[in-house]
Amino acid sequence: MNIKEAKQQIQNAITAYLMKDEFGEYRIPLEKQRPVFLLGAPGIGKTAIMEQIAQETGISLVSYSMTHHTRESVLGLAQIVHRNYTGADFQISEYTMSEIVATLYDTIEATGIKEGILFLDEINCVAESLSPVMLQFLQYKMLGKHQIPTGWVVCTAGNPPEFNKSVNVFDVVTMDRLKKVDVEPDFGIWKEYAYKQHIHTAITCYLESCPEDFYHIGKDENGEIVSFVTARGWEDLSLMMLLYEEDGINIDNTLIEQYIQAIPIATRFLAYYSKYVEYYNKYYVDDILEGNVTEDIIESAKAAVGDEKRLLFGMIIESVSKAMRDSLEMEKMLKRIQPLLQDTIARLNANFSNREILSQHIMKQQSNLEKLTRARVISPSDKRIMHWIIYSLTIYMDKTTKCRDNPRAVQCVMQEFQGSLAKMIEVTDQAIKKMQNAFTFVEACFDKGPEIDFLYNELKGCYHCQKFMHKYSFENYRGGPTHSVDFSKIEHLALDPNAKD
Repeated sequence: MNIKEAKQQIQNAITAYLMKDEFGEYRIPLEKQRPVFLLGAPGIGKTAIMEQIAQETGISLVSYSMTHHTRESVLGLAQIVHRNYTGADFQISEYTMSEIVATLYDTIEATGIKEGILFLDEINCVAESLSPVMLQFLQYKMLGKHQIPTGWVVCTAGNPPEFNKSVNVFDVVTMDRLKKVDVEPDFGIWKEYAYKQHIHTAITCYLESCPEDFYHIGKDENGEIVSFVTARGWEDLSLMMLLYEEDGINIDNTLIEQYIQAIPIATRFLAYYSKYVEYYNKYYVDDILEGNVTEDIIESAKAAVGDEKRLLFGMIIESVSKAMRDSLEMEKMLKRIQPLLQDTIARLNANFSNREILSQHIMKQQSNLEKLTRARVISPSDKRIMHWIIYSLTIYMDKTTKCRDNPRAVQCVMQEFQGSLAKMIEVTDQAIKKMQNAFTFVEACFDKGPEIDFLYNELKGCYHCQKFMHKYSFENYRGGPTHSVDFSKIEHLALDPNAKD
């Protein structure tokens, strides 16, 4: 199955394992909760989907790579303890708590989240001396005499033997205690993820042109792996490329080969990236989406074929998608800060100090951010939003401190929030205009040809575009006149200046 289907299988298992009866007991006993065993080639996203599941379910995630763990770190250290049995004193050996189990309890203490996922990567690479220990663990969720906390689900992952010399093939006894999920690379599914993560346009367009280069394992005549390309490599390369472009650093084969470790593929991609740069400078996509299109650009687009046409559409789609993401994130920021500001106004009206109120909000937000980061249940987008809220609250505190009294401080909060709301509406309006101008441009170049449907379908395949178009009733928009969005109806974001504590 592909990685998306595997993710759903894991989510279904976790949902079932955490279901409780009317007495609050888990309906599937701990020893019957088979750990998921995610088996697939390296770099296809096994770890990434575990992080996504934690973020979407709100339960903690603790990860361990089992490759280099020793008996001591898994079981704990042996110590001599004194016991009295039937009136006689004895010295016996007992293991301290395992590092792994202790980390779970530490996470519960630090975050307050009692349920979670223990993810053990490369589970089939543990040392042979640990095999009996792991068998006991997979059955009873115990390391030594210490059981993992109730409410924690065990998920594991590993690579097939052909990818890792350290792999131990599990026997029937072990496999009969696991819930095995096989995963295969699938570019079509990864493309959905790439759009959501804003993977570099040159990469997504190149892989559409050469999907066979998405995942590659090259072996010599002896069966040894000598070259490889993975989904993880493309994603990491994308991040570096975006940062290099932002800082004006040249992107060359040296950089690409550090991530795409198959020279022929790296060479082909560098040539393709050169085309991307050429067409980026030729088409002025920002001008197209602002509605400033020259006849020369239209004629060039009409004549474009192959990679040129693919890259032009890719750049348009990426720009529209980013604009829509910015709008959605900004609205989410305002929705999350609005109740904090409403509380601030109510307490200002009750004659509390502005610095006392806002410093409490800031400290609570900082504490929540630390807890969510520790639990690994916060997405990069939500982390950006929380940082923005903390930063904005400090701005509110500085500006209200300059006010001579609390009524003026209330007006200051109102004005600042209205300014942010106006900015969000402006960003949203710009995103709508970019989408409309994209369709207008494509229609000017290709009339009502299949290109219109291609643009529509690609936008609907983008995570942020799909959410944005649904929110503002553009699900069926394919160009032409657009309806206006009545932003005055955003009443849920208004602040009440007369709120009482």
